[in-house]
Amino acid sequence: MKLCLECNIHFLEDFDSCPNDGGTLVHVENDPLLGKLVGEKYRILNQVGKGSMAIVYKAIQESTGRKMAVKMLHQHLGSKLESVKRFHREAKAVSTLNHKNIIRLFDFGLMPDGQPYIVTEFLAGTSLAELLRLRGVLTIKEALPFMEQVCAGVGEAHRCRVIHRDLKPDNIVMQSIDINSPVDDPELIKPNTVRVVDFGVSKMWSEAGSSSASLTMEGKVCGSPAYMSPEQCKGLETDYRSDIYSLGIVFFEVLTGQRPFFANDLMALMLMHVNKEPPSIGEVMPEITFPPALSGVIGKALSKNPDDRQRSADELWREIEAACKGKKVVIEPPKEETLEWKTFTGTGNIITAAPMSQQRQSESTAGMVMADWTKTTMQFDALSSKKKKFNFTLNQAKNIFYICLVIFTVQFLLNFYSSHNDTKVAKNLLTKHNFEGCIQVLETIEKKGSLTKDAQNDLDTAYFKQSGVFAKKHEYDKAIDLLGKISPSFKQNKQVQRDKRRYEALNK
Repeated sequence: MKLCLECNIHFLEDFDSCPNDGGTLVHVENDPLLGKLVGEKYRILNQVGKGSMAIVYKAIQESTGRKMAVKMLHQHLGSKLESVKRFHREAKAVSTLNHKNIIRLFDFGLMPDGQPYIVTEFLAGTSLAELLRLRGVLTIKEALPFMEQVCAGVGEAHRCRVIHRDLKPDNIVMQSIDINSPVDDPELIKPNTVRVVDFGVSKMWSEAGSSSASLTMEGKVCGSPAYMSPEQCKGLETDYRSDIYSLGIVFFEVLTGQRPFFANDLMALMLMHVNKEPPSIGEVMPEITFPPALSGVIGKALSKNPDDRQRSADELWREIEAACKGKKVVIEPPKEETLEWKTFTGTGNIITAAPMSQQRQSESTAGMVMADWTKTTMQFDALSSKKKKFNFTLNQAKNIFYICLVIFTVQFLLNFYSSHNDTKVAKNLLTKHNFEGCIQVLETIEKKGSLTKDAQNDLDTAYFKQSGVFAKKHEYDKAIDLLGKISPSFKQNKQVQRDKRRYEALNK
C-alpha cells in the first residue's frame, strides 16, 4: 500500500506516483479498515484525510451506492475519555444542523471494539486552504460569493446555538472545484456550494461553564492558533463572537494571501492575537485598491474586545456586501423579546394581574368593575373634551418637532463622523501613493456635501499626481481630464496649466 504525501490518499502498489496530483508515494502499512464494512452499511474504499484526532475515509453505502465520508477516531485515542467526548460533541453539534452550507451528518455509531465513528456526506471539491495555496489570493469579485455562503453556514450554526471554534480555510470546502484544473479555468473560482466542516471542537451554548481551556487534548488548547480569538488564546469563555474573529482572519487571508499575525513561536503568535492590533488589508496589499469601507469591516471583526465585533455572521456579511458595493451599512437593532400582555381583574381600588389561564374565569368580575369605570370616564370626558382635543393637537405638534430635531441632529452627526473617517482613509491612501483610491473616497464625500480645505487640497494633489501616472502611460485624455478638475486655489496651479497644455499638444 502507498500513500500520497500531497493528498493523503492510499493507492495500490502498482502506482509509481499519485494519479491525482503526481505527488510522491511512500510505502505504508496496510490499513486494516480498507475494504471493511462499518456499521454493517458502509464499505471503506480509501483514506482521504488524516488529522491529529481522526482519519477520514471515503466509503460507499452498500444499499444505495452513495459515496460517504467516514470519520474514525484514532485507535490510540479511543480509550481516552476526553477524546471520545469531543467526538460525541461533533456528532451532537452537526446532527442539530440542516443547512446547505454545512456538512450533513447521516450516521453515528461505535465499532465492535468501542471505537466511535461519524458518517457524513462525501464532498467532492477542494478546501479553501488548497485553493489559496494554488491561487495565492482571490479577487473581491471571486471572494464575495464564497464569503456569503460561509457567513450563511456559520450564521445558521449560531442560530442553532452551535459555536464552531475552529474556523479556518482547511475547514471550508468549496464543492465542484477541481484542484488539478488549470489556474485560468473560470470554474476554479466558482464553487457551486461552500460547506463548513469539522465541528470536532464545537460547543453547544447549553454547555454552561465550558471554556476554551476546559476543552484540551494532550495539554493543548483546542482550535488552530493562527485563527483563534483573543479570548480563546487566554482560555476564557467563548461564544459566537469568537467565530466572528476567526472569520475575520479567514477573509483577511483570502483577500491578501496572508494572515494578519505570523510568528514562528506558538506562544508568540497567541500573544499577538491578544495584544497586537492587526494591520489593514490595504497596508498588507498596497498595490490593490480595496473598497475604502472594507478594511474597516474586517478590522471590526478582528477587534480585541468581543463587544466591538459584529453581532452575527449575517451582520458581518451585510457589512462586507455594503462596503464592496459602495452602499451605506445599515445595522438593524437587535430584536427585543415581546412580552405577553395580561388582562387585569379586581374589586374596589385594588387591581391585580391575572394569569392567562384565569382570563376566562375572571371575565364576569372584570365586566362589573369595568361598568363603574366606564361611568366615571364618560363624565370626565363630557367635562373636558375640548381641552383634550386642544392638548392632543399641541402635544402632537411638539412631539413631531422634537422628533424631526432629533432625526436631523443624528443624521448630521452620522454624516460628519462618516466623512471625518473617510477623509482619514483618503489621507492614508494618498500617503501610500494610491491616488485613484484617494480620488474615489474624496469624490464620494464631495457628492454628499462640501469638502474641508485640507480634504480639497488632498483631492487636488491626487488629481495632479494621478495625471502624471496617466501621462507616463501616454493616456493623455485621462490626464487632461483630471487636470481640468483641479480647483483654482491649488498651490501648484501654474504647473497644472503647463502640464495641461503639454498633454494637449502631445494628444493631437
